[in-house]
Amino acid sequence: MSMKKWFIFNIILLALPSLLWANVYKQPPSDQSLIGDVQYITTQPNDKIFSIQQHFDVGYNAMKAANPHLDLLAPMLPNTTIVIPMQHLLPSEPRNGIVINLPEMRIYYYLSETNDVLTYPVGIGKIGNMIPITKTVIKRKTENPSWIPTAQIREFNLKNGITLPTVMPAGPDNPLGPYAIYTGIPTYLMHSTIYPDSIGTRASFGCIRMYLSDIEELFQEVSPGTPLSIIDMPVKIGFQENRLYMEAYPPLEEHRHGYGASLPSIVYLIENNTRKSPVLVDWQLVSFLNEERDGMPHEIGTKLLLQ
Repeated sequence: MSMKKWFIFNIILLALPSLLWANVYKQPPSDQSLIGDVQYITTQPNDKIFSIQQHFDVGYNAMKAANPHLDLLAPMLPNTTIVIPMQHLLPSEPRNGIVINLPEMRIYYYLSETNDVLTYPVGIGKIGNMIPITKTVIKRKTENPSWIPTAQIREFNLKNGITLPTVMPAGPDNPLGPYAIYTGIPTYLMHSTIYPDSIGTRASFGCIRMYLSDIEELFQEVSPGTPLSIIDMPVKIGFQENRLYMEAYPPLEEHRHGYGASLPSIVYLIENNTRKSPVLVDWQLVSFLNEERDGMPHEIGTKLLLQ
């Protein structure tokens, strides 16, 4: 990164903490998958990790995985270099409507009219409260929604000495925040939150939480009937020109023995994705990335040019 870019990033963080990074990209060709770039910043006095996350529109999980040497919960020391993981492989799903990759804790929304893709970090359900992995559609959207707590949520709060109303009107205490997008799965929503530091964590009772600025943008773009795919893809494989990339996340606790959760399944995934285009793969690096799972794309191979 050039010194000019470093300077710009630091000035933005210092002077414009409320200005957020826009995560909109042109879709690459159908046989290509890489979008965005990894960024690097140097912290200034009084910088806070949550402000940095929100500014660059990344979640806690992504920041933690990309910066394993840092204690993100401790005060940030000045002149600390921080990796901002803003490069992604598009999931190997049809580029149609909204795709939510749960292990990644990230949304991809494909705009067919402009050939853009919007991407946002999200918070997801706690262990035992995961949104179903399925294909559905967006049913409706509501501004300043009322909240109807489920029986499970009411019981949980009652055990903690909190009696919830049957219906909570819109307001500062409403956990849905000012925007809600209702899916075809009853009781599961995509919504803003009064707990923005939960983005990139497993903290909800199943709903998909978003930063306010993100869902405000998505709310304006999405329409009822938009396709919605909920997927479990802890490992993504994709090409950028002739180079093969791998991006790995820790598997969901519920699916830690499932697809993409082990090295043999990753080997199968790579072989399956390269049958038509033979690739010279660095299998030692693949094994290392399986252990690290840092949530960033890494080049693991190059297409063989056959004569």
